Amino acid sequence: MTEPIQTNHIRQLPDMEVAELYIYGASGHGKVVAEVALVSGHHVYGFIDDNQYSIDKHVLGLPVFGGFEWMSKRAQQTKLAVCLGIGDNHARQRVAQHCRELNIPLITLVHPSAIVSSSAFIGNGTVLMARVVVNADAEIGDGVILNTGVIVEHDCKIGDYAHLSPNSVMGGASSLGMMSWLGMGAAIIHCVSVGIGCVVGAGAVVIKDLPDTVVAMGVPARICHRAISSEESTKNDNIN
Repeated sequence: MTEPIQTNHIRQLPDMEVAELYIYGASGHGKVVAEVALVSGHHVYGFIDDNQYSIDKHVLGLPVFGGFEWMSKRAQQTKLAVCLGIGDNHARQRVAQHCRELNIPLITLVHPSAIVSSSAFIGNGTVLMARVVVNADAEIGDGVILNTGVIVEHDCKIGDYAHLSPNSVMGGASSLGMMSWLGMGAAIIHCVSVGIGCVVGAGAVVIKDLPDTVVAMGVPARICHRAISSEESTKNDNIN
């Protein structure tokens, strides 16, 4: 995890006036990220997307440009900044790495309706959707998605490129490992840890620690099977 941004400075992006801001990913999740950027007062130039069938189309009235190669060429012509608009954790991590290789900054977005403690820390490229609550001394990694209505209580720790789905909840001092996914309406009770690369199903309640790379479902959550590894995801997924 790179050095986090203190949340009381999160909306101050001094270089944005001279950078073209793009959303990487033009699918459904990308549209929501774009709207967070727009409602936060940013000028969005358009979308970057690797799906050849999306190129030259418009999403939310904004143009869809090419993918990584287009971004590489554009970065040689002008200053860019990118918001991560990809829901899949592994694909989002790969795009973030591409951006770092090109020295393209990843922008952290916070919806105006989100409530974030001044003592919380938010990593680069993380997006907080509408009505998110992040309480005191919580630590959020790079490239994390806190989707609509998520609650992250005091002293929680969330690893890089994790995804918290709408209305999921983390109790005080709980943790969610990097690349893990907390499903819609799922909860981790206080002081409980979920490992790296886990999937917690929708509506599940985690009441005891989960090891790395497992899928857990139910109330209380029980381990069902092994989760897909990063290597397997890389073989099977496109970048979006």
